[in-house]
Amino acid sequence: MLLPFFLSALLADAALAPAAAAGKLAYQTRCASCHGEDLRGGVNAPSLRGVGAADLDFWMVTGRMPAAVPWLEVGHRGPQISPREIETIEAYVTAVAPGGPPIPPVATGGDLDRGRELFAQNCQHCHGVEGNGASIGDSAWAPALSAASITQVAEAIRVGPGNMPKFGPNQLDAPALGDLASYVSALDTDAATGTFPQRSSGPVPEGLYGWLAVGGLALFAYVFSKRSKPPAAHESSPEEERHP
Repeated sequence: MLLPFFLSALLADAALAPAAAAGKLAYQTRCASCHGEDLRGGVNAPSLRGVGAADLDFWMVTGRMPAAVPWLEVGHRGPQISPREIETIEAYVTAVAPGGPPIPPVATGGDLDRGRELFAQNCQHCHGVEGNGASIGDSAWAPALSAASITQVAEAIRVGPGNMPKFGPNQLDAPALGDLASYVSALDTDAATGTFPQRSSGPVPEGLYGWLAVGGLALFAYVFSKRSKPPAAHESSPEEERHP
Protein backbone atom coordinates (compact mmCIF):
# COMPACT_ATOMS: atom_id res chain seq x y z
CA MET A 1 0.00 0.00 0.00
CA LEU A 2 2.83 2.41 0.81
CA LEU A 3 4.96 1.44 -2.20
CA PRO A 4 3.21 3.79 -4.68
CA PHE A 5 3.59 6.67 -2.22
CA PHE A 6 7.33 6.11 -1.80
CA LEU A 7 7.81 5.69 -5.53
CA SER A 8 6.01 8.96 -6.28
CA ALA A 9 8.10 10.76 -3.64
CA LEU A 10 11.32 9.39 -5.11
CA LEU A 11 10.28 10.38 -8.63
CA ALA A 12 9.37 13.87 -7.43
CA ASP A 13 12.77 14.30 -5.78
CA ALA A 14 14.52 12.99 -8.88
CA ALA A 15 12.72 15.59 -10.99
CA LEU A 16 14.14 18.43 -8.89
CA ALA A 17 17.30 20.24 -9.93
CA PRO A 18 20.30 19.51 -7.66
CA ALA A 19 19.98 22.84 -5.82
CA ALA A 20 16.27 22.33 -5.26
CA ALA A 21 16.82 18.75 -4.10
CA ALA A 22 19.34 19.98 -1.54
CA GLY A 23 16.92 22.73 -0.56
CA LYS A 24 14.24 20.22 0.38
CA LEU A 25 16.23 19.03 3.38
CA ALA A 26 17.14 22.60 4.34
CA TYR A 27 13.47 23.59 4.08
CA GLN A 28 12.36 20.68 6.23
CA THR A 29 14.98 21.60 8.83
CA ARG A 30 14.53 25.37 8.87
CA CYS A 31 11.03 26.15 7.68
CA ALA A 32 8.57 23.24 7.62
CA SER A 33 7.72 23.33 11.33
CA CYS A 34 5.88 26.63 10.78
CA HIS A 35 5.19 26.83 7.03
CA GLY A 36 4.26 23.15 6.65
CA GLU A 37 5.72 20.30 4.67
CA ASP A 38 3.47 21.27 1.77
CA LEU A 39 4.37 25.00 1.99
CA ARG A 40 0.75 25.88 2.75
CA GLY A 41 1.44 27.53 6.09
CA GLY A 42 -0.59 27.13 9.24
CA VAL A 43 -1.54 28.90 12.45
CA ASN A 44 2.01 30.12 12.96
CA ALA A 45 3.09 31.14 9.47
CA PRO A 46 1.68 32.07 6.05
CA SER A 47 1.71 29.95 2.93
CA LEU A 48 4.83 30.08 0.78
CA ARG A 49 3.20 28.75 -2.36
CA GLY A 50 3.69 31.15 -5.25
CA VAL A 51 5.39 33.89 -3.23
CA GLY A 52 8.46 34.04 -5.48
CA ALA A 53 12.21 34.17 -4.98
CA ALA A 54 12.30 37.91 -4.18
CA ASP A 55 9.99 37.43 -1.20
CA LEU A 56 11.90 34.41 0.11
CA ASP A 57 15.27 36.07 -0.37
CA PHE A 58 14.27 39.30 1.38
CA TRP A 59 13.04 37.57 4.53
CA MET A 60 16.00 35.21 4.84
CA VAL A 61 18.87 37.48 3.79
CA THR A 62 17.75 40.22 6.20
CA GLY A 63 17.55 37.67 9.03
CA ARG A 64 13.83 38.10 9.61
CA MET A 65 13.46 34.41 8.83
CA PRO A 66 13.84 31.72 10.06
CA ALA A 67 11.99 33.14 13.03
CA ALA A 68 12.95 32.18 16.55
CA VAL A 69 9.39 32.94 17.70
CA PRO A 70 6.48 32.70 15.21
CA TRP A 71 4.77 36.02 14.37
CA LEU A 72 7.33 38.02 16.36
CA GLU A 73 8.47 40.77 14.03
CA VAL A 74 12.19 41.52 14.13
CA GLY A 75 14.28 44.06 12.29
CA HIS A 76 17.22 43.65 9.94
CA ARG A 77 19.79 41.52 11.74
CA GLY A 78 21.72 39.87 8.93
CA PRO A 79 21.23 36.32 7.65
CA GLN A 80 20.77 33.66 10.30
CA ILE A 81 21.59 30.75 7.98
CA SER A 82 24.29 30.28 5.37
CA PRO A 83 24.01 31.80 1.87
CA ARG A 84 24.10 28.29 0.43
CA GLU A 85 21.10 27.22 2.50
CA ILE A 86 19.21 30.35 1.46
CA GLU A 87 19.87 29.66 -2.21
CA THR A 88 18.81 26.02 -2.00
CA ILE A 89 15.63 26.82 -0.02
CA GLU A 90 14.70 29.41 -2.64
CA ALA A 91 15.37 26.89 -5.40
CA TYR A 92 13.25 24.24 -3.69
CA VAL A 93 10.26 26.46 -2.86
CA THR A 94 10.12 28.09 -6.30
CA ALA A 95 10.43 24.68 -7.98
CA VAL A 96 7.64 23.08 -5.95
CA ALA A 97 5.32 26.12 -5.95
CA PRO A 98 6.38 28.55 -8.69
CA GLY A 99 5.10 32.10 -9.02
CA GLY A 100 5.74 35.53 -7.58
CA PRO A 101 8.41 38.05 -8.52
CA PRO A 102 12.01 36.93 -9.08
CA ILE A 103 14.95 38.62 -7.37
CA PRO A 104 15.19 41.94 -9.26
CA PRO A 105 18.49 42.63 -11.04
CA VAL A 106 19.61 46.06 -9.79
CA ALA A 107 22.96 47.76 -9.45
CA THR A 108 24.26 51.04 -8.09
CA GLY A 109 24.71 53.90 -10.52
CA GLY A 110 21.08 54.87 -11.08
CA ASP A 111 19.81 58.42 -11.51
CA LEU A 112 19.93 59.76 -7.94
CA ASP A 113 17.92 62.89 -8.73
CA ARG A 114 15.07 60.83 -10.09
CA GLY A 115 15.48 58.34 -7.23
CA ARG A 116 15.20 61.19 -4.75
CA GLU A 117 11.92 62.31 -6.33
CA LEU A 118 10.54 58.77 -6.25
CA PHE A 119 11.59 58.38 -2.62
CA ALA A 120 9.85 61.63 -1.68
CA GLN A 121 6.67 60.52 -3.43
CA ASN A 122 6.48 56.94 -2.21
CA CYS A 123 8.72 56.23 0.78
CA GLN A 124 9.74 59.09 3.04
CA HIS A 125 6.32 59.65 4.62
CA CYS A 126 6.89 56.36 6.49
CA HIS A 127 10.66 55.77 6.41
CA GLY A 128 11.59 59.43 7.01
CA VAL A 129 13.61 61.91 4.98
CA GLU A 130 16.90 60.20 5.77
CA GLY A 131 15.52 56.66 5.85
CA ASN A 132 15.85 56.36 9.61
CA GLY A 133 12.44 54.71 10.01
CA ALA A 134 9.51 55.72 12.20
CA SER A 135 6.39 54.47 13.90
CA ILE A 136 3.40 54.46 11.56
CA GLY A 137 0.78 53.93 14.26
CA ASP A 138 -1.12 50.96 15.65
CA SER A 139 2.08 49.36 16.99
CA ALA A 140 3.45 49.19 13.43
CA TRP A 141 6.74 50.66 12.32
CA ALA A 142 8.68 51.38 9.16
CA PRO A 143 12.26 50.15 9.60
CA ALA A 144 15.44 52.11 9.04
CA LEU A 145 16.97 51.55 5.62
CA SER A 146 20.65 51.97 6.42
CA ALA A 147 21.37 48.24 6.76
CA ALA A 148 19.60 47.20 3.55
CA SER A 149 21.57 46.38 0.42
CA ILE A 150 20.44 47.67 -2.95
CA THR A 151 19.01 44.24 -3.80
CA GLN A 152 17.11 44.05 -0.51
CA VAL A 153 15.65 47.51 -1.16
CA ALA A 154 14.49 46.43 -4.62
CA GLU A 155 13.04 43.18 -3.23
CA ALA A 156 11.07 45.06 -0.57
CA ILE A 157 9.68 47.42 -3.20
CA ARG A 158 8.47 44.50 -5.30
CA VAL A 159 7.05 42.26 -2.55
CA GLY A 160 5.82 44.78 0.06
CA PRO A 161 6.83 43.09 3.33
CA GLY A 162 4.72 43.70 6.43
CA ASN A 163 2.63 46.88 6.19
CA MET A 164 4.53 48.18 3.20
CA PRO A 165 2.63 48.33 -0.10
CA LYS A 166 4.11 46.46 -3.03
CA PHE A 167 5.08 48.28 -6.22
CA GLY A 168 4.91 46.13 -9.31
CA PRO A 169 6.29 46.96 -12.76
CA ASN A 170 3.12 48.94 -13.53
CA GLN A 171 3.85 51.32 -10.65
CA LEU A 172 7.66 51.36 -10.95
CA ASP A 173 9.28 49.98 -14.08
CA ALA A 174 12.78 48.50 -14.03
CA PRO A 175 14.65 51.82 -14.63
CA ALA A 176 12.62 53.57 -11.93
CA LEU A 177 13.23 50.68 -9.55
CA GLY A 178 16.97 50.96 -10.17
CA ASP A 179 16.96 54.72 -9.60
CA LEU A 180 15.00 54.45 -6.36
CA ALA A 181 17.07 51.58 -5.01
CA SER A 182 20.28 53.41 -5.93
CA TYR A 183 19.12 56.50 -4.07
CA VAL A 184 18.20 54.55 -0.94
CA SER A 185 21.58 52.83 -1.02
CA ALA A 186 23.26 56.25 -1.25
CA LEU A 187 21.30 57.89 1.57
CA ASP A 188 24.35 58.02 3.84
CA THR A 189 26.53 59.64 1.19
CA ASP A 190 26.92 63.22 -0.01
CA ALA A 191 25.61 62.22 -3.42
CA ALA A 192 22.14 61.59 -2.01
CA THR A 193 22.00 64.68 0.20
CA GLY A 194 23.26 67.31 -2.20
CA THR A 195 19.92 69.09 -2.18
CA PHE A 196 16.96 69.12 0.15
CA PRO A 197 13.78 68.64 -1.88
CA GLN A 198 11.93 66.50 0.67
CA ARG A 199 8.64 67.79 1.94
CA SER A 200 7.95 65.43 4.80
CA SER A 201 9.74 63.46 7.46
CA GLY A 202 6.88 61.16 8.34
CA PRO A 203 3.50 61.45 10.08
CA VAL A 204 4.63 60.74 13.62
CA PRO A 205 7.69 63.03 13.71
CA GLU A 206 5.75 65.82 12.03
CA GLY A 207 2.93 65.51 14.58
CA LEU A 208 5.43 65.64 17.43
CA TYR A 209 7.17 68.68 15.98
CA GLY A 210 3.81 70.37 15.53
CA TRP A 211 2.82 69.89 19.16
CA LEU A 212 6.24 71.05 20.33
CA ALA A 213 5.91 74.16 18.18
CA VAL A 214 2.44 74.93 19.56
CA GLY A 215 3.67 74.43 23.12
CA GLY A 216 6.68 76.66 22.50
CA LEU A 217 4.55 79.44 21.07
CA ALA A 218 2.13 79.23 23.99
CA LEU A 219 5.00 79.44 26.49
CA PHE A 220 6.52 82.39 24.64
CA ALA A 221 3.19 84.23 24.60
CA TYR A 222 2.72 83.64 28.33
CA VAL A 223 6.21 84.88 29.22
CA PHE A 224 5.91 87.88 26.90
CA SER A 225 2.54 88.86 28.38
CA LYS A 226 4.00 88.71 31.88
CA ARG A 227 6.97 90.87 30.96
CA SER A 228 4.99 93.44 28.98
CA LYS A 229 2.32 93.99 31.62
CA PRO A 230 2.91 97.43 33.28
CA PRO A 231 3.41 97.42 37.06
CA ALA A 232 0.38 98.34 39.10
CA ALA A 233 0.33 101.98 40.29
CA HIS A 234 1.09 102.43 43.97
CA GLU A 235 -1.88 103.76 45.89
CA SER A 236 -1.04 105.77 48.98
CA SER A 237 -2.87 105.02 52.20
CA PRO A 238 -4.73 107.74 54.23
CA GLU A 239 -1.94 107.56 56.83
CA GLU A 240 0.68 108.36 54.15
CA GLU A 241 -1.39 111.30 52.95
CA ARG A 242 -1.51 112.80 56.47
CA HIS A 243 2.20 112.36 56.98
CA PRO A 244 4.04 113.18 53.79
